[in-house]
Amino acid sequence: MKISIIVIGIKSSGNLGALARVCDNFNVDNLILVDPMCEVDEIAYERATKSRRYLDNIIIVNKLEEAKEYADVLVALSARIGGFSNIVRTAVPINFVPQKLSGFEGRLAFVLGREDSGLTNNEVNNCDILANIPLPGDNPVLNISHAASLSLWEFIRNENVEIDKHEHVLMTREEKKAFENFLRQILSHAWIENTKHDLIVQIFNTVLSRSFVSGREASALIGTLRGILRSLDGEHPPWDDCPKGDQK
Repeated sequence: MKISIIVIGIKSSGNLGALARVCDNFNVDNLILVDPMCEVDEIAYERATKSRRYLDNIIIVNKLEEAKEYADVLVALSARIGGFSNIVRTAVPINFVPQKLSGFEGRLAFVLGREDSGLTNNEVNNCDILANIPLPGDNPVLNISHAASLSLWEFIRNENVEIDKHEHVLMTREEKKAFENFLRQILSHAWIENTKHDLIVQIFNTVLSRSFVSGREASALIGTLRGILRSLDGEHPPWDDCPKGDQK
């Protein structure tokens, strides 16, 4: 597995240097900055100490969407999680993530937000998984370099778990897009107001991401929606004994 660290809107060059050092500690492949608010200055190099190479080879993009080309699965990290009314910020504990990604051989990226406000709902929604680091103290917010360290450590200590790799080929972005396309077409036939369709799709995407759907499961889900849509758009199958079984 190749792992990258993506940081959105970082403001402190000292934190940037600390992140470079963390990347070196865990042999991270890329350190990626999205719309940074600080420069790679002497303070960053001082904090990075012997890990200057990550600062020398840092990748800078303007939007999170551009950073997606460096990863197949994006894990957002946030101390601010939602309850029943905020579906986007429904999180899983960080120690749950590596167990479900065991055997995954693609490109993984941890996404961290700004030091003061973290990730926005839209940025979380652009990731595949939202993870939280449960803490017993009164202050639930970690420095971004500490959050990155703990998250990476969870993967390091789980890397020797024996798994069936064929069962853990995860649902790809293309499969998620196909699922969403069929779902939207089905919703267009349903007695559900158009204004609610985006929220419904968002809920399904959140559930799929949190469920770590395998490639085999994804194929079954997409095939099911395809069959439902075919029944809605055309003839029902011959074994359907409902009144519309022989009608278009």
